[in-house]
Amino acid sequence: MKIFLFIQHGLNGERLYDSSKTPKEVVMKTFKKTMLLAAAAIGLGTGIVAVSQNSAGFGQPQQAMSPFTDHQSVPADLARIDAALNSITTFEGRFRQFNPDGTVDNGKIFVSRPGRMRFEFEDSNPLLVVTDGVTLVQHDKLLETTDRVPLSATPLNFFLKENVALARDTEVISLLKSPQDIRVTSRDGSGEMDGALTMIFDAQTLAFKAWVVEDVMGGQTVVELTDLRYNGNIDPRLFIFRDDGDRRDRRGGRRR
Repeated sequence: MKIFLFIQHGLNGERLYDSSKTPKEVVMKTFKKTMLLAAAAIGLGTGIVAVSQNSAGFGQPQQAMSPFTDHQSVPADLARIDAALNSITTFEGRFRQFNPDGTVDNGKIFVSRPGRMRFEFEDSNPLLVVTDGVTLVQHDKLLETTDRVPLSATPLNFFLKENVALARDTEVISLLKSPQDIRVTSRDGSGEMDGALTMIFDAQTLAFKAWVVEDVMGGQTVVELTDLRYNGNIDPRLFIFRDDGDRRDRRGGRRR
């Protein structure tokens, strides 16, 4: 079973998205089935022990002493992280995804804030994931299926907003610092959306390094970012999903 950004399969392997269901039913099923990050399982400050061997060192530690390294510095730390994210208009580079089953996927990532992101998987993975700022689309080229969910219903919305303010828009449940990195974990403060997202930044430069999602069974999905190029020009068409049927319709003028 693979879980990418909490939108592919449920914990028992069933597909989470069904076109016969309403958007509300789809969202609730997705997040209740696949996401609940345990605050007790996150930690990286002092005395941290083992992490998953398939996660390039970014996986969540198995034990934690406290969800916050320094309570007094949290407001200042969050302000620095907000400023770093808000300084980014675009970035592109490569990602490596470490899945809970031990498999690894590679590909290219494109981000244009606010709201737009594209993941192009390589090798044997047939997935393409695109968000246009409103809807997140997952297309499986092998199965010829396309699933959609509102971007606002996913934790990705936390850092794709035009004006990131984690303390205002989310409930920050952990902020851990080490000489190597800073990890901040946020979840929906309204309680309407289950799950959480841990973002990992370089401790010195605040460069965005990775994010981690942990499912309700303790499985971790880690997305590591490399070779990033910031604030360049990215073709806006990359963030528009059109399947082959749509292109045939436009050429032929009607749907077959």
